[in-house]
Amino acid sequence: MDPISKVAFFAAKRGEETRLGLQLMALVSPSRNEPGNLRYEVFQDTGDDGLWIVVEDWRSAQDFDFHMATDYVQAFLGRVPALCDGEPDIRSYLKRSSTDCR
Repeated sequence: MDPISKVAFFAAKRGEETRLGLQLMALVSPSRNEPGNLRYEVFQDTGDDGLWIVVEDWRSAQDFDFHMATDYVQAFLGRVPALCDGEPDIRSYLKRSSTDCR
């Protein structure tokens, strides 16, 4: 199983910037405590306080799938329509080294 990185982009509805940030920050501790988590960080855009990203590293895609199925993530996703303009944009990345590019 290869480690996988995820980057999730969120755009807050006007007036929901702080509330979205608080909800995202509430995911940090339980996510970091999951056995398959290697990294879980939340960032806010410096030029637009309504734009947030979450950067996550997981031991495997299966660990990420487990994470997404947890009660706290599912509860957060249920609040996304009230907090965000549109759905989160979640992208997947695999770490590469210089030897992969030969």
